[in-house]
Amino acid sequence: LHYRLGRSLGEGGFGQVFEAWDAKLDRQVAIKYLKHVVAGADLLKEARLAASLQHPAFIKIHALERDGDSQAIVMELVPGQTLRQVQEARPFSVPEVLEMVRQVALAMQEAHAADLIHGDLKPSNLMREPGGAIRILDFGLASRSGRDATTSLVQADPQGTIAYMAPEILTGAMRKSSADIYALGVILYELLTGSRPFNHLSGLALAAALMQSNSQLWPWPEQVPLALRHLMCAMTARSLALRIGSMQEVAERCTKLAKMDAREIRQFPTITHSSSASDQNLNLTQPQPHPQLQPQPQTPEVSKRAPSALLTAKQAWSPKAKRAVLMLGLVGALYGLWQSQVYWPQLSSAIKPYSESQEMNQGLAAFDQFDRQEMLDEALLHFSAILRHSPDHAGSIAGLSLTYSLRYLHDVDDEAQLQKAEEYAAKALKLNDLLAMSHIAVAQVAYLRHRSAPALAALERAFGLDPHNRLAWRLKINVLMQEGRFVEARRYAEEAALFAAQDRIFVDQLGQIELLQANFKAAEIAFRRSLQLQAQSVIAYQGLAQALLNQDRGDEALTLFKDGIKIASSADLLAAYGHFLFARGDYVSAAKAYENAVASDTANANDARVWANLGDTLTWIAGRNEEAKHAYEEARKRLSPKLEQSPKNAKLSSRIALYAAKTGDHETALTLVQSAQNGEAKNSEVQFRAAITYEIMGRRNEALAAIALARKGGYPIKLIDAEPELVALRRDPNYIQ
Repeated sequence: LHYRLGRSLGEGGFGQVFEAWDAKLDRQVAIKYLKHVVAGADLLKEARLAASLQHPAFIKIHALERDGDSQAIVMELVPGQTLRQVQEARPFSVPEVLEMVRQVALAMQEAHAADLIHGDLKPSNLMREPGGAIRILDFGLASRSGRDATTSLVQADPQGTIAYMAPEILTGAMRKSSADIYALGVILYELLTGSRPFNHLSGLALAAALMQSNSQLWPWPEQVPLALRHLMCAMTARSLALRIGSMQEVAERCTKLAKMDAREIRQFPTITHSSSASDQNLNLTQPQPHPQLQPQPQTPEVSKRAPSALLTAKQAWSPKAKRAVLMLGLVGALYGLWQSQVYWPQLSSAIKPYSESQEMNQGLAAFDQFDRQEMLDEALLHFSAILRHSPDHAGSIAGLSLTYSLRYLHDVDDEAQLQKAEEYAAKALKLNDLLAMSHIAVAQVAYLRHRSAPALAALERAFGLDPHNRLAWRLKINVLMQEGRFVEARRYAEEAALFAAQDRIFVDQLGQIELLQANFKAAEIAFRRSLQLQAQSVIAYQGLAQALLNQDRGDEALTLFKDGIKIASSADLLAAYGHFLFARGDYVSAAKAYENAVASDTANANDARVWANLGDTLTWIAGRNEEAKHAYEEARKRLSPKLEQSPKNAKLSSRIALYAAKTGDHETALTLVQSAQNGEAKNSEVQFRAAITYEIMGRRNEALAAIALARKGGYPIKLIDAEPELVALRRDPNYIQ
């Protein structure tokens, strides 16, 4: 037509752009030749919509031209570079980033007010003029928002576009202004870190990662103010209810941050990054050696003397002396190497490359086997490793909270574990209330304290941030079971087992629900399915054995445990096997199982319960009373430090009192049992232990009074009738009366 094409300015998903001269109006223009246009697309309507915007950030559209099958948009020619080009040349400062995002947000607010969305915001669609003004490209290809709106163009730039697509768009939802806010949040992240999320992925893998990820867990450089991370997370929240509602609010928060955090931002004027930084390992800083550690040049005088001194030393040693020294050195080195074996694991850990995302993933993966104590120890190591590098890492702090909560499940008398969990949960929430794990940690503590309502409330906030978080689903099912809402619990477990088909814990929960409702055949099916998914599930072995016993299939349960120990022997599984054998009356085999449990490589050194179980079992075997006393003493030794940390823990006091009585230390037993009763007089479990303790010490009247309080408090009669230490008491006329 009347345009003379010049150099190519670039090519994107929608077409190729050329510099051109408009011969009719004698002016420089830019022409974008469109490609991949859907038949019947009303480009003129879209161009008119974009041209109606008055904000100076939007590129002015001059004309829409057709030439045969070709279609092109003629627009003003803007000097400058795209943010992608600028970023490749140099890093941005924090004030620059805030100002650029603020400008884009103000312009987009006007577009959204006109019911227009962009739909493809990304660094390559944002131009920066030499004076610093930001211009927004490709608005001629936007689509009108609304319930029935559709996008008229097929985007052929999936890699560059998917990275900035909101999760709801990737799942097929229509475009709304919230999608532009999400895209700008990703741009904010990229400008601050130098790397978009999951930049090592592309295509469907990239889309899947974005749909399943939480921006709260994206790698974040320590030197960038935390307030900027909060803004980014609010802009990229997966839940629309939690995402910032308007571009106006984005602009206001940028302005506020620029003023409020000016002092903090000045401390970090530039975010240094590598253009090749990956999502797993962002090399954001180039540390400079400390001046005192720089090699110091030798003075000329020293340099001249050194060779002659060395020569003199060489001449002083005879060949025989040299060999002797070498042999001594070799022997010393070998001895030192042998002595250092104990430190080899620590050394291996120290030289292993550190990766925050890898440590986090491994810590969370350990929760999949939370019923094995050694896996919780592993989780603790991974989360602690992150905190050594980033002390205020909210995700790892929440992970520690969950680890201590799950440890408490292994030893419910260790109140210190639950207190730690509560402290870490509060800290994680304070550091980042936009992190789903922070709310899950709070909910877990509430659940363990039998406070269902606060637990469910915290879980709702977690679901709002991360609807598919498996930890949140697991916990909600547990809370519903705790409340006896089995129908709801089963529905959630079945749904979770569908979207997380390889997660055996949801299947274990289905089995537990069936056990609680005495549906033993259904429970058996669920637990067998769990063992197919993971042969090391202690919960599944225990649950399946219980289901088989309730179907009078004890021999099958026995074979099950034996096979399980061969496949995946652990202290927890051996202890569960001991419980099963004790219940069957096979005390000799049960004692052997408990002995193997406390001697296992995976044994928890602080596990007093297994030692106490061993003591209980040995008392049933003739001639092993001294061994039983030793086992109780071991249990007592492991509980005493915990009581020092929680001196008012009545349940702990009552346990130690009982073990002291069984070892013959009646003085200590009496002091502790009275303290426990005074501390929690209405606790039926404490009163039950007190009754046994008094009976062992020959104090029948106190034992009768305690057992009466235990029964009054609701302690199960069948457990009282099954306690061997209370046989004589149950025959007492006062008890019968």
